[in-house]
Amino acid sequence: MSGDDVRGKMTLPEAAGILSLPVESVVALVGAGYLHTTASDDGPRVALGDLKAFLARNADGDDPVLDLVDVSLDDLDPQSLLDALDGRSEDMARRALDLLVTVFPEAGRWSLGQQARFIEEARSRFEAILAVASLGDQVDEELVDDLAAVGADAARSLTPLPEVLLVLRISRDLVVQTAVEVAEERGRHWGLALSLLLTRVLPALDRLTDAVARGYWSAVIERQEESSARFANMVEQSTDGVYEVNLDGRVSYANAALGVILGRRTDELVDASFIEVLDPATQFALDAEEIEVVVRRADGVVRVLDIRSVERHVDGVLVGYDGTVRDVTAALRFEELRNDLLALLGHELRQPLTTIVGLSSTLEAHGEEFEAASVEVVGEKIRQQAERISRLTDDLYEVSRLDYDTQLVNRRRLDIASVVNGALAAVAGTDDVRVEIEPGLVVLADRRRVEQVVANLVENALRYGAPPVVVTAEEDGDEVVVRVHDNGQGVPVGIEADLFSKLTLTGLPRRTSDANGLGLAVVRGLVEAMGGRVWYEPGAEHGADFCFTLPTA
Repeated sequence: MSGDDVRGKMTLPEAAGILSLPVESVVALVGAGYLHTTASDDGPRVALGDLKAFLARNADGDDPVLDLVDVSLDDLDPQSLLDALDGRSEDMARRALDLLVTVFPEAGRWSLGQQARFIEEARSRFEAILAVASLGDQVDEELVDDLAAVGADAARSLTPLPEVLLVLRISRDLVVQTAVEVAEERGRHWGLALSLLLTRVLPALDRLTDAVARGYWSAVIERQEESSARFANMVEQSTDGVYEVNLDGRVSYANAALGVILGRRTDELVDASFIEVLDPATQFALDAEEIEVVVRRADGVVRVLDIRSVERHVDGVLVGYDGTVRDVTAALRFEELRNDLLALLGHELRQPLTTIVGLSSTLEAHGEEFEAASVEVVGEKIRQQAERISRLTDDLYEVSRLDYDTQLVNRRRLDIASVVNGALAAVAGTDDVRVEIEPGLVVLADRRRVEQVVANLVENALRYGAPPVVVTAEEDGDEVVVRVHDNGQGVPVGIEADLFSKLTLTGLPRRTSDANGLGLAVVRGLVEAMGGRVWYEPGAEHGADFCFTLPTA
């Protein structure tokens, strides 16, 4: 704008001086449409004639229009204007509804009840604005918290933030307009009263907006955190493996179930190649939507896995893949297992039943010839064989439940030393078993299931190994490792890989010619159902170590 163009036009600070208003108040009057500006190189300008006309419209009597500059602010009472504005809260609320309908036509279809609720909320909002303006710097923090609660309620009701901000902008404009109207009604010198009023109202509006926006975003963040926590809990507790891999095929996230399925610790999976932790020999494309693969785990166990994956994008760019892994081995082997279980039933029951029948027949035929001590020995052997049949029945039942994927566990905080000692009470021949576990080592597991696991491993060690049998436990990170060591010959070379993975009569994992592996299959299933792992290691010098882990409490 040239020099001729700016002649007779005032900058905003100059206009504020003529009107005896702060610059912020002049800006508010421009925003409300009471003054008009034109652009110039040094900012917006207001025509002097426009200012004089504005003052003339609001002057009282025959005093010159510019005499306002001589009026002292101390002669005015802005609180009376605030009180007058407070009396118009209902009117401003109804005008707010009319303005909202012009921006959001769908609001015009609200029911009478919805309209009444909006008007009531708007009235409360205007009263809050005026209360904050009246209190000035002495605003009660409880009131600010109430305003933040308004924003939080809007977020929880899923009201879009732009709509919330629009309502606040409408409230701002209506307060300014109504303040001008009230001041005009007061007559001469209204501009000075309005000046002092707006210096209170405008900061109050800003504080209101800040409080409501803060409450809104706090509620949004809280909802997101709650949603993320629920999702994370669902993922962590899932029985399916869940993973994320980057474009280079390295695992960026893995849940606990994936570690159980792959027979690895979770911290061993992160940053590792997904193909490597599955099986280096596996042919698997990261972008395969669904594929079934057969893998041999690092511990030698062969599993059939159903893998499903989806692309993961950030800002429209492919950054990796998310997927799930489900162990479907049991389902595929169900028919085979059903036949084998029937065969095992006859095979395993034959020996203890033969022993019971033989001892019972001996007692029946020659009982009167036996001394009391001999009868007690025979009775003890009959009891042990009966308990063996009972455990076999439990194992068969548990195997059937595990293969149907319906195994239930009741996890609680347990002292592992106490559980191990309780398990040994149900095993015969435990005079040759030592427990070397410090009290106070706590796990999160099912007591009955852990006792069953320990009893099976100890009985396995006594039956197929050699005494002494030593049970130890130690904490390792977020796991407790329980180790059952015997001093036998160990597991024959070549069958270690199948110890826990198969249950068949014709291809049984064997430590001796009459071993059936049923107890070890149950051990694996129970341990994995409790979130742990199980494996075999040759003893440090000789013998065999059967190990399993349980999560720490």
